[in-house]
Amino acid sequence: MDKIGVGYASVTDIEKRYVMDALDNERLSQGKYVNQFEREFARAHGQKYGVMCNSGTSALHLALETLKEVDGWDEDTEVLVPAITFIATSNACLHAGLKVTFVDVEKETYNMDPADLERRISEHTKCIIPVHTFGMPCNMNAIMAIAKKHGLRVIEDCAEAHFAKVNGVSVGSFGDITCFSTYVAHTITTGVGGVVCTSDRHFMEILRSLVAHGRACTCERCIASDGKTVCPKRMQTDLDRRFCFERIGYSYRVGEIEGALGLAQLERKDEIMGKRHENANYLIQGLEPYEELIQLPRHPENIEHTYMMFPIVIREGTGIRQKDFVLYLEKCNIETRPMLPLLNQPIYQKLFGDLEPQYPNAAYIDHNGFYVGCHHGLNREQLDYLIDCIGKFLEPYRK
Repeated sequence: MDKIGVGYASVTDIEKRYVMDALDNERLSQGKYVNQFEREFARAHGQKYGVMCNSGTSALHLALETLKEVDGWDEDTEVLVPAITFIATSNACLHAGLKVTFVDVEKETYNMDPADLERRISEHTKCIIPVHTFGMPCNMNAIMAIAKKHGLRVIEDCAEAHFAKVNGVSVGSFGDITCFSTYVAHTITTGVGGVVCTSDRHFMEILRSLVAHGRACTCERCIASDGKTVCPKRMQTDLDRRFCFERIGYSYRVGEIEGALGLAQLERKDEIMGKRHENANYLIQGLEPYEELIQLPRHPENIEHTYMMFPIVIREGTGIRQKDFVLYLEKCNIETRPMLPLLNQPIYQKLFGDLEPQYPNAAYIDHNGFYVGCHHGLNREQLDYLIDCIGKFLEPYRK
């Protein structure tokens, strides 16, 4: 069996046609494709405005810098981040000059635990970043109630949860600002990229400024992008607004090729999501006989999981060692990844010390969890092989 990877990027004739059109238009910097992708992606997640950037990490950084400017945050400001997430979530806070306070996660969902969240709030806490881990939506009703009670901002990290829903409501529509990644192998991919979404026009204008060096030109649909029309707002100031800078910004922009890829992928979202759901459900059904040994990614009926990947956690008392399990699967040519361990990363141990004992659920997941792929590129033969290999390893541990 060829290697079964955890990720997959599919490029069809739709993507190729849009990319070739962008090239034929001789427009590589931001233009019609980026602008349309921003609008449609934001609308798909219940927000009015979208700002495309070069990564999900940049999206988080832009969101934090925007709220920092609007609310006057300083170096003592604390942001609450789950203790299980990709390191980009907390790194973005550090890059913005803010302090990070970690929150333990729920053992069943791997998401921020609302009960522990409220215990971690201090007088310096100003913002919560819930992460919809592996495509499983957080308990946003509880998190938003806590945020409202304590007057806190909410930035949703939806890097792994494009199109996930809670009671029919899209993730990304709850917070003040929402951040997505469109990196390779994410549900919707643009190769590299990210999107920041919001319904606050003032936030959108700051985001557009920050993404492009802090410039004054922040039109939602800048006609300067088409290269053929002069924007009437350009000369309303002493300096051309495109070259008038109002804040210290960043070079986080992307171009038309990324926008073209994203727009094509959006057209295929039902196909992509349908296949992911089908594959994940097939794996769950096939691995049901081993649920006494491993925790599978089940979810309530009111949740629409996006199965960015397929997490597996060894249950307590089974005698199974994570390392043995992972090495066996890798020898079977099945790629595995750790479940986003954060607190035991060398750089964080250096910065924060040994925090794992304070976060028992996160620590257990760190040492007993991993994930495999369930993406839309897997066929039935590969899924059967995956189930068979996992079963052969687990069979000796069954009672």
